[in-house]
Amino acid sequence: MQDVTTVWSFVRTEARPHCYLALLLISNVCASASWGIITPTIIANCLGRGSSTLVIGILTSIWALPFLIAAPIYTRIVGRVSAKPALLVGMSADVVCVWLFPLVPHDWAWIILQIVSGAALGHFSLITEAWLNLFSTDRSRGRVTSLYGILPAIGYALGAGIYTLVGYRGYAPYVAASAAMAIGILPILLIPKEAADIVLGGEQRLRHAIRRAPLLLTVALLAGVLEMVPWSLMQVYAIDNKWSIRAAAFALPVFYWGQVLLTYPVGWIADRRPRRSVLLGTSAGALLCMASMALLARSPALWVVVFLSGGIATATYTLGLAILGQQFDARTLVSANAAFIACYGVGTILGPPTVGALMDRLGPNALPTALACVSACIFLCACAARLEWQRRETAPAEP
Repeated sequence: MQDVTTVWSFVRTEARPHCYLALLLISNVCASASWGIITPTIIANCLGRGSSTLVIGILTSIWALPFLIAAPIYTRIVGRVSAKPALLVGMSADVVCVWLFPLVPHDWAWIILQIVSGAALGHFSLITEAWLNLFSTDRSRGRVTSLYGILPAIGYALGAGIYTLVGYRGYAPYVAASAAMAIGILPILLIPKEAADIVLGGEQRLRHAIRRAPLLLTVALLAGVLEMVPWSLMQVYAIDNKWSIRAAAFALPVFYWGQVLLTYPVGWIADRRPRRSVLLGTSAGALLCMASMALLARSPALWVVVFLSGGIATATYTLGLAILGQQFDARTLVSANAAFIACYGVGTILGPPTVGALMDRLGPNALPTALACVSACIFLCACAARLEWQRRETAPAEP
């Protein structure tokens, strides 16, 4: 296995890895477009056959379960076989999985397919986010991570736009989603195999990261809820508030464009102001958005609130990712990132089913109420993390 010091020297001295990162991000846009098509397709078909909101929440979040359970295994697999083969195999498997959805239109079968797809692509975010932090500096990390939040959001928005054109019936949405993922494979083919030989830590380091930055990892978990619940249930929320299915289909594109247009300005501010203070501001803004969402659920102003919520939700995750990069040195960063993604995965898995069940029982306003509670918890974590994050920020930089 390649020595970490050698890898870090390669990263610091070569310009080419930045090009490889750009190719990976382009691939991420294509993969995100595929998810932006398949997710509303799943939701619409489930609504059409009378599935409960709880089942819909499970279907749209269960893909994160494989990484949550097997994060140390993913780090070892990518460390041994290199990122390129892992990405190619995973994305190809997802292309095949998408074709199977219309062949077995049953909730239980779709849950299995979502788990298989999530298992195949579990390493995607791990590799992308590890490269982001390794290739950026403290002065630019807020903008770099915000770019990472923007590009997938562009993919989601494009995918959701394609979905509004092809609809959710028949094979068209599945063909479009499969094609988008297949196109995303092409940039990966241009990345040399040796460029992805990054040493990844194992299970012991994941536990170390949890002990070292528990509040930061808690923010990652809450960010998963804050981002995945609107992604999974905003369309249902709009329909429950008497919007037509066609009008509700615009909920996701509006949410995505909030991510696209608002995340980078937050990252720009985070490179000039203390990132903890920026996180306090975004979590307070999320509280206001959720209160407004409950009050304006049947007003056209709802789309303004959804737009703002999209930017805040993604900024919460990217701010946490930037703070992670300044807390851990190159030797432990990638393993810490695996712990960060695993905690985010907990939020993405637990959030939509929990909020979906609350919506079934208490009505649609359970969604903004639950997300307001999540936002308040993020605010409290940022307040309590003053000493934890400050201590790491003042530590000597890794040479």
